[in-house]
Order: sequence, then structure tokens, then C-alpha cells
Amino acid sequence: MYELHPYQKKLVQQTRQELANGKNSVLIQSPAGSGKSVVIAEIARLTVKKGGYVLFMVHRKELVEQITDSFKENNVDLSHCTIMTVGRVKNRLGKLPKPTLIITDETHHSLAKTYRNVYKFYLTTPRIGFSATPWRMNGKGLHDVYESMVKGPSVKWLISNKYLAPFKYYSVNLVNSDKLKKSSTGDYTNKSMDEAVGKTIFGDVINTYKKVANGQQAIVYAHSVEYSQIVANSFNQAGISARHVDAKTPSTKREQIMTDFKAGKIKIICNVDLISEGFNVPDCSTVILLRPTASLVLFIQQSMRSMRYKTGKVATIIDHVANYSRFGLPDDDFDWTLDDREKKRNGRKDDAPAIKTCDRCFRVVPAQSKICPFCGFEFEIEATEMQEDKNAKIEKIGEFKMVADYKNNQYGKMKPDDADNVEDLYKIAKARGYKPGWAYMNAKRRGMLG
Repeated sequence: MYELHPYQKKLVQQTRQELANGKNSVLIQSPAGSGKSVVIAEIARLTVKKGGYVLFMVHRKELVEQITDSFKENNVDLSHCTIMTVGRVKNRLGKLPKPTLIITDETHHSLAKTYRNVYKFYLTTPRIGFSATPWRMNGKGLHDVYESMVKGPSVKWLISNKYLAPFKYYSVNLVNSDKLKKSSTGDYTNKSMDEAVGKTIFGDVINTYKKVANGQQAIVYAHSVEYSQIVANSFNQAGISARHVDAKTPSTKREQIMTDFKAGKIKIICNVDLISEGFNVPDCSTVILLRPTASLVLFIQQSMRSMRYKTGKVATIIDHVANYSRFGLPDDDFDWTLDDREKKRNGRKDDAPAIKTCDRCFRVVPAQSKICPFCGFEFEIEATEMQEDKNAKIEKIGEFKMVADYKNNQYGKMKPDDADNVEDLYKIAKARGYKPGWAYMNAKRRGMLG
């Protein structure tokens, strides 16, 4: 049986109190890696112990298997539980034992029609939902499904109290973010991600790994099966054992890969949105982000995958697609709420500090830093051309510096193929607010680096 940490006990107590006070639906928000399955299992155990019946549902079958194991470990009587995907529950309404409590995992999905049909059928049955990230790209809040929210501790607190591992965050951007276009779902289209990633220099992915995380086990998040396979092959060619997995990988093969990864026989697992929600993977200390996303949910799930606590562990996050410039860092304070929000809001609190990348060590640091606290690099205050142009309006977005009237800047008008040398490419990048990696990538493409 589980022994809950004090903050987990507090979540259980606060949730039970909300229900006792007359709330029929409560959402529990607690960060990724904070042990939600332990809390779920404890709430289920207490419900069954009192003679109740639990209906647990989620959107993926893999989570069904995981929570079943968690219930068994916590001595939950499974004869008083239904554990199913929401699709199977919806198709069996009226045939399943009537629950006294409904528990929904990954409940940021619960505005979907399938979930709401189940909630409507069991209209008077109390329900509890769990999510590390109660946030949707369309800005719609979860107030239609939940009456109140109980918030767990912050990521900063969990790190400080040794419940999550501290992390180092590097950003070596290898994509052209200008090419990213959103689909009707709110995230970037596959086509635009193909164009943005383009002819990514996979050797740079390997070199960065060797420089900041050499020998560590890592999970790579790619945007497509093709790119994931290429990355895996690139690591193997460099003498670093790697495997690719995706949704179509046979379960027996996938399980073998995970077993080999846990045993240390494989250093790198490359995947496409697979190892996020719904897949229990062995611990690792590094994640490599090669999949641009406009989804805060996906960013948090992927970037924090390496932050499970272990004594002495420091997680490494390598962001090759500038996702941090859209969302900040995993330990930022996010404005979790049941209310609707502006669609363009990224979830960070309005007073969250701006950040940027060190050009020398590639660590992400506060934007106001004049000297990198990690390597001592002295940042250039502003470009001379910008200072001389009194009409230039400089805005800071994450680590970017954008000149609002860059089209009036001679380098801002130039295209990569107009550059005569590497220096010109870096000036174009600066004029347009691009990262140094953009200039490097184009210089390499044009054979300027030898």
C-alpha cells in the first residue's frame, strides 16, 4: 500500500472537503511527476472502503493498464471498480454498475462530447478529475465540467523539496519558426513543421547531446516518423545506441525497447508524440525537443519527462525548436484556472520574467542578465544599428529581440541567399530577430563553413 507524501495527503483531504461542502465536481491540478496515480489510487481506496463503487475512465488504453496496477498496489478492491477508456464506457451506459464516484484522468480532454455524454448520464454522481495542465488551445475553460479546482504545489516547490529533479535547460534552435502555421486544432500543421524543420543538421543534434548530456539516457521528441527514424539512425551511426518507436510499433517490440532502455542497453529512444500521455517509460535524465508545438500541455509533458526525482539527479532539457520562447520554462508559474482565457495566452502568468539563450553555452537565462550566470559570457546590450535608429521599437519576446520596423533595415530586407558571407547572415538574423542558429544553419547549407 502507498505511503502518501504530506502534499499528496493534503490534496486528498482538500478534495474530500470540497465534495463534503456540496461540490459535485472537483478538478485536481498537480504538476507532471508529482505522483497523481498515487493520489487517484488513494481516493479510490477510500471510496471503496466506505462501500462505494468507482468508475475510472481515461482516453487511452495504456493508462487503463497503469491505473489498474496502481489500484492493486494500493489494495483497492477491483471488484468495486470499473476501469475503462471513455469510449468503452460511453458504449456501455446503462449496462455498467452504477458508480458512486467518477474519476477522470488527463481530464483536460473532458470537454469532448464523449466525456460529456457520460457525465450527463450520471448527472448526480460526484466526479473528480486530474490534470497537470488544465489548459486547452482554443481558450475554453473547464468550468462547464468542474465546479471547483484544488491546486497542488508548484514545480519550484517540488524541486526545492526534492520531489522533482532540478534541470538545466538548453536551447540550440535548428528550425525556421517563421514557417510554422497552425491548423484548426490550434497546433502546428504537419506540413508547416516539415518546412520549418527543413534540412535540419542532425549532426548538430548529436554534437549538442555529446556536449551537454554525453552518456545520459535520453528521449527524443520528433514531429514525424520520418524525422524520428533519421535521428535514431544518426545516433546509431555516431556509435550511440538508439531506437525509434511510434504508435504503429508492435506492442511486443515496444515493450522490448523499453526493457532494453531501462537496462541501459539503449541510450536514446526517438518517438512522435508517443511518450507523453499514456505511456509509462523508464526513468531518463535527458529529453531532446525536436517537435515544435503550440500546445502548453504537450510542452509540459515532454519537457518534464526527465524530471522524475532521483538522489543527485539533474535533468537536462535540450530544446532545438524554441518551444521555451512560447511557454517559458517548466518551473514557471502558470495561471491554471477553470475560466475561459484569451486564445493567444500561453498560460504563463503576466509577471513571468522574460528569458533568453546564452550564445556561448546555450543555457536559457533571465532576459535582463548582462553576464551569463553559467559560463560568464557577456551579453551585447543592443545592436549598434538599433541604438542609432531612434525610431526602431524593440520588443522582447522570450529570448528574441525584434525590430518592429526591420523592413527598413538593410539587412532586414535581405534574404539568406543575398548574403555574401557568414557575417552578413548573422546580421540578417539579428535584424529579423532570429536566433544565431538560423545564421549557422544557412551558412552550413550554403557551404560557407567549409
